[in-house]
Amino acid sequence: GAGGQGTGAGDNAQWVNAVARDLQQNAGRSIVIAGDEQPASVHALAHAMNEALGNVGKTVFYTEPIEARPEDHTASLRDLVNDIDGGRVQILIILGGNPVYTTPADLKLDFERLKKVNLRVHLSLYKDETSELCHWHVPEAHYLEAWSDARSYDGTVSIIQPLIAPLYGGRSAHELLAVFSDESDRSGYNIVRDFWFGQMGAGQNQGQAASQAQPAAGGNQALNFANKPLLTAPITSATTDAELAWRKALHDGFIPNTAARPRDGLSVRAPGEGGATAPAPGPQPAAAGFEIVFRTDPSIYDGRFANNGWLQELPKPVNKLTWDNAALLSPATARQLGVTQKIGTHGGDVHVDTVTIEYGGRAVVAPIWITPGQPDGVVTVHLGYGRTRAGRAGTKLGFDAYAIRTADSPWSGGGVKVTKTGEQHSLAVTQLHHMMENRNPVREQTLAEYLHQPEQAKESDEHGEPHHQPGYDESMYPKWNYQQRDYAWGMAIDVSSCVGCNACVVACQSENNIPIVGKEQVQRSREMHWLRIDSYFGGHDENNPEGPFFQPVPCMHCEQAPCEPVCPVHATVHSAEGLNDMVYNRCVGTRYCSNNCPYKVRHFNFLLYQDWTTPTYQLMRNPEVSVRSRGVMEKCTYCVQRIQWGKIEAEKEGRKVVDGEIVTACQAVCPTEAIIFGNINDPNSRVSKLKASERNYSLLAELNTLPRTTYLSAMKNPNEEIKKA
Repeated sequence: GAGGQGTGAGDNAQWVNAVARDLQQNAGRSIVIAGDEQPASVHALAHAMNEALGNVGKTVFYTEPIEARPEDHTASLRDLVNDIDGGRVQILIILGGNPVYTTPADLKLDFERLKKVNLRVHLSLYKDETSELCHWHVPEAHYLEAWSDARSYDGTVSIIQPLIAPLYGGRSAHELLAVFSDESDRSGYNIVRDFWFGQMGAGQNQGQAASQAQPAAGGNQALNFANKPLLTAPITSATTDAELAWRKALHDGFIPNTAARPRDGLSVRAPGEGGATAPAPGPQPAAAGFEIVFRTDPSIYDGRFANNGWLQELPKPVNKLTWDNAALLSPATARQLGVTQKIGTHGGDVHVDTVTIEYGGRAVVAPIWITPGQPDGVVTVHLGYGRTRAGRAGTKLGFDAYAIRTADSPWSGGGVKVTKTGEQHSLAVTQLHHMMENRNPVREQTLAEYLHQPEQAKESDEHGEPHHQPGYDESMYPKWNYQQRDYAWGMAIDVSSCVGCNACVVACQSENNIPIVGKEQVQRSREMHWLRIDSYFGGHDENNPEGPFFQPVPCMHCEQAPCEPVCPVHATVHSAEGLNDMVYNRCVGTRYCSNNCPYKVRHFNFLLYQDWTTPTYQLMRNPEVSVRSRGVMEKCTYCVQRIQWGKIEAEKEGRKVVDGEIVTACQAVCPTEAIIFGNINDPNSRVSKLKASERNYSLLAELNTLPRTTYLSAMKNPNEEIKKA
């Protein structure tokens, strides 16, 4: 429309116009992003909107493609299938991937099709569905076992260096492709090194070598290696500038001046405007039936990580489902279909109805999961499950959504028929294990409310009633004195920043040798994660709820810990620096501490979940943390091994630990920096400043446990016009 503002139509007109006004008021400071799964027409419109708003060159930048060979991969796959069907493919070399499992249902590389190829070779980490149908399965070296290179999102090249030699005699893609060349015996190191020598000016000895050659991964920039690197090997008169550049790249971790060049002067027009060709529209939902949406699984992605037990047992961000996938339905759609979900005899055992999903002449049977906020008439399914040859952990879990996914509608489609089967399926879900609903675990406020009454989130509950904040004076236990100590450790977690990605949960599992327990044990509420992320919806409208809000819950390390006085063998004790320590070799498994913990952050080894004999598992574990056995209670320790290491290093240098020097595993991996750890005895530490904020509050503060882990209330700044629309 005039001035770049469109006019909405139908029921969404008021909302569309409100969004348009909001964007116009922030021209040059806004950004319009289309999801990866959206069709080309939607992406073209998003680019045109950014152009109209003046965002290009400010919040949006265009560069040369990062892909080495940008192309339509679906069209390329269709060409391959046609060539196979026509008998024109004699040898098929498959580098990685699992196309027998992941290809669209209408372009399936099944046995009937692949048997037309005389020789089939698959390079893969696992012997999977594709390897099963190939003549040769070449074991692939893990990327941490092989030399290679890679590009980041801005195009900068990094050299991938192996950490260990291949454990199982694997080969990299470079080495396999070298077999078809004149130098079949070249190592992966020589292949990568020789290529980049060519880009770095091999043979030049002037100290400022540069190359205009195009790197293997794309791009066309001059490489400048004038600065002398820090070297670990001696430099001799025979050392070339290319060798110096190679060593510098290995030392620094990247090759400078390889970022993709920005494209200046681009003008993006809306489809049909000024002669611009409109891209073909994406698949449109049919008038009758349901709409289906395909998404990669948030844990195992497209199925490539299906045999990773850590990821299978990792609760999904919103519904906390483990070891399974499900068809997501809105509450209204569930009532329309007559399907329900009911909690079983155990907290993690949920019995749900199953449905048959028919799409494009194909059908799958899937368990349902009712999700607030899911659009009515839409069923969302996740890819990656239903594997038949994934390995011991990932085989025969869930249903295969690829079976109904076609090439012309890979991410969504209409005309879907969903019917109730009358059968039920048992799911393992962790959200119901330690419910704290109706106790105001997550507090949130708008920016306007915060500016008007900063202490509101800390001092009042969800109904506006004042919180009772008890203190030491109301306790029968003596107060701990940390004034004579250098350190008193604490943590602050910003609920506003947490996006529920679960990275902290996996990082904690890796750092602290936490076992997986399997679906049956999760259904009995026996998962062992030291850190969980609870998800909550707000409001009273199930179709348009607020949130979801995500709240990481580790051990609170309470000043007045309810777990400590009930332990008969003094296995859980309070340290001089405020940690709630767990002495494993004292624990006799009474579980009194877990019963007395209001946050339910303690976990008990009911069975021997650890494998003590497999050598590769021994290599996987952190040697700084003991491996627990059956009958032992365990929980978050604030990564005490990292705390001790930091203190020892500081003592060796005759100083105190500097703020930010000790970083817990969950804090280190958090992409949004929602978790901050440090010394609260230091008033200038970051954690102390956060705890002094008006937004800081304690979880279940009315119990007077005085947690060392506190939270910052969720902060929102909604556009009221859009909210009303």
